[in-house]
Amino acid sequence: MIKERGVPRWWHMVDTGSLRSDLFAAITGAAIILPQAIAFASIAGLPPAYGLYSAMITPVVAALCGSSRIVVSGPTTAVSALIFAALSSRYVSGSAEWIGAALALTLLVGAIQLAIGLARLGRFLTFVSGPVITGFSAGAAILIAMSQLGDVLGVALPHLGSPAVFFSRFVAALPNAVPGTVIVAAVTFAAALIIRFCAPGLPAYLMALCVGGAVNWGFGLGTRTVGAIPSIFPTPAIPDVSGGSVMSFAQPALAIAIVGLIQSVTVARLYAHRRDENLDGNREIIGQGLSNLIGPFFSAYAGAGSLTRTAVNHEAGARTPLAAVFASLALIAILFLAAPLFSALPIPAMAAVIILIAWRQIDFVAFYRLARQSRREALTFLVTFVAALAVGLEFSVFAGVFLSLALFLNESINAELELTVPDQNRPNHSFHNVRHGSPECPQLLFARLNGPLYFGVVEKLRQTLRRIERERPGQKHLLLKLTGIGQLDLAGAELLIEESRRRRARGGRLHLTSRYTPLLDKMKQYGVVEALKDENIYSHRHDAIAAIVPGQLDPDICAGCKTCIFTECPPKS
Repeated sequence: MIKERGVPRWWHMVDTGSLRSDLFAAITGAAIILPQAIAFASIAGLPPAYGLYSAMITPVVAALCGSSRIVVSGPTTAVSALIFAALSSRYVSGSAEWIGAALALTLLVGAIQLAIGLARLGRFLTFVSGPVITGFSAGAAILIAMSQLGDVLGVALPHLGSPAVFFSRFVAALPNAVPGTVIVAAVTFAAALIIRFCAPGLPAYLMALCVGGAVNWGFGLGTRTVGAIPSIFPTPAIPDVSGGSVMSFAQPALAIAIVGLIQSVTVARLYAHRRDENLDGNREIIGQGLSNLIGPFFSAYAGAGSLTRTAVNHEAGARTPLAAVFASLALIAILFLAAPLFSALPIPAMAAVIILIAWRQIDFVAFYRLARQSRREALTFLVTFVAALAVGLEFSVFAGVFLSLALFLNESINAELELTVPDQNRPNHSFHNVRHGSPECPQLLFARLNGPLYFGVVEKLRQTLRRIERERPGQKHLLLKLTGIGQLDLAGAELLIEESRRRRARGGRLHLTSRYTPLLDKMKQYGVVEALKDENIYSHRHDAIAAIVPGQLDPDICAGCKTCIFTECPPKS
């Protein structure tokens, strides 16, 4: 926990007013999370009680050990879907083996997240771009909805493997659908939509579940129900973990850890900005890791920062992390009062709510914007989305990240060397790109290179320099502006030295301009300054022209030149 003199940094904010605000926000949040926690547990293939346990334990640890004052953690759609994807091919959903594996997987997720936070590697989460998350969310949403179709119809459907096989079995099962089950699901779905549209301030999911339960009970439809919660409060226990089983979950655990951290840090940064609060990203990651390490000892499966619960917490007026603690206590109190009612919730009603939640995870506006604005990001979204459906959710994250980096590197490798000329209509040696008919100095060529000069771009730049050498043999001097470069490696330095030697051999020089001190230090370190000599490296382009034109250009060629584009050019007799 972040502390100053032994107490949390937010502790000085606690007073009667903040406690009142936090308590009100907690009661509101507890009412919201009840149906969501049950739905998220179902998405993860776990009994409803485990979603409630996660909603009780995870937010307390994350709030007290993290950095954000407002973020509320707990079970989420994306993390629950990844849990299901990781276990569905190995265990029977809801079985004791499935539950044990989910808790072991959560421990590994927590360990990975804690290691990332302690190593202060949170900045690398930025490599997972927005299109990757959008594509993953869309793919996860469709898989979640597909996983609930069996409960909506009241028939057995296969696990989500090949989408084609699943839908063929789904179509074949339609004639065997149970009418009562379909009615309960349809009524619940319609009720949730109507409440969200007509009264968006009300807890639509909770009210829709009540409507579905009333229809099931009132018409005696007899559909399956959630059943009794074994214990209102989780009993502390040591998870059954074996080394082999934990290591077999390494890949999905890494995917879950990354997705959970991205979701958590994104939400934390969003509300830190809105509330003008400081945020320690690595401390927030440590809090998330600890919550997933401690949670399994209280039957809580993997969680993350929840955008929905955080938004409710913020709008309800929460002021300190105590709101998350009070929300867990309020959830326990509500369960003591209403546990029998929740045990009577129909499974088809839960399935309908889960499908609606999944549908809302698909950001159609974001995809439309990507398709219009950026082909690269649209491709990243599409590959991630297709990989989620065809291969698996955990693989789709890595596929999207790999593609994002590959496309970025491809763009950086394609960096062009821009040829420039002085603008005759503007003083002080202002430059613009070479255009047809632009007057040029017959001996001195100008070029500008933006971006890093590293091994990835060296070969293409070498080819460009050779082409320029062939096409412009008379311009033996090259003044290369490196002001925009932020990085130089050994391969880039060797290219500069090579070009300098080639131009010297032809009777010219390579001249550089740069005002970036770290770049100048790198050039000294790699021997560029020694190879080019100090007199050929300048801070400003006009200083370079003032030294090169009268001192290094061939005066015979200057005497016959008709362009005279520099004020430093010798006067014509």
